[in-house]
Amino acid sequence: MTKNTSQQKIIEAVITCIETYGLEKTTTRKIAKEAGTNIASINYYFRSKDDLIAQALGATLQHMAEDLLAILQDKEKSFDAVLREWVIYLLDGAKQYPRVFMAHMYAPLVEKRFDTPGPQVFREMFDVLAARAIKAYPHNDLEELRFVLVEVISAIIFRSLAPGFFTEAENLSTAELAERYVSTFTRAVSS
Repeated sequence: MTKNTSQQKIIEAVITCIETYGLEKTTTRKIAKEAGTNIASINYYFRSKDDLIAQALGATLQHMAEDLLAILQDKEKSFDAVLREWVIYLLDGAKQYPRVFMAHMYAPLVEKRFDTPGPQVFREMFDVLAARAIKAYPHNDLEELRFVLVEVISAIIFRSLAPGFFTEAENLSTAELAERYVSTFTRAVSS
């Protein structure tokens, strides 16, 4: 179902507000102002603020999933090149939209709920990445491959949630960080 221009403008305003104010400080009034509309219009299109935020975050998840799948399905690239591009995408996305990233991680981190759309989509993308790794490294132990990927992706998630926590890598570019993560993975599966 394609959203009309007014609905799309409101959803984009939600994303902007989350990024500007954070999830907890995003209000319907701020959304209306950002969208150039009124609260009645928001209520007309969306049942509640929670529904509106869920739809906006769903749109960002869909966009991310489409981009990550396109990277993962590129048969011309080696697994290491795909992993590098995947890592760069995640790091750049979390750097460019840190509060949206945090909004997707709110339920698992704060509420200890892992059945929400953010974690579900992320796990689906991880499974596709792991399947690609298994094809690239067929002689390696499958559980070990997945474990190493979990460790690499966990490091990326932590870095995205707490930038500056470890200062050792602060001066590295996204490409340099990606190269380090890919090298870590490659060394682990080669040993």
